[in-house]
Amino acid sequence: MNPLRSTQCIALSQPDIDTLQRVFDDICAEHCWPRDSARARRHARMLIDEYLAGTTNEQLLLVVGRWFASRLAETSTPA
Repeated sequence: MNPLRSTQCIALSQPDIDTLQRVFDDICAEHCWPRDSARARRHARMLIDEYLAGTTNEQLLLVVGRWFASRLAETSTPA
């Protein structure tokens, strides 16, 4: 189990959550990931971390999210 990171203690506003949810849903749909899968959860953590680091523009989050998804695909072992 991963230890809590300091970014997990920061509250997000409803508009923040809505933005992150839209980006998360788009990426999951593009990659046919179930929203409760390990890949989707890892991706959600990355998106939140990226958002808290200052990338709050929805289109930029999509770009970063897509890049991260491509990196996951490159480093994953075939099932």
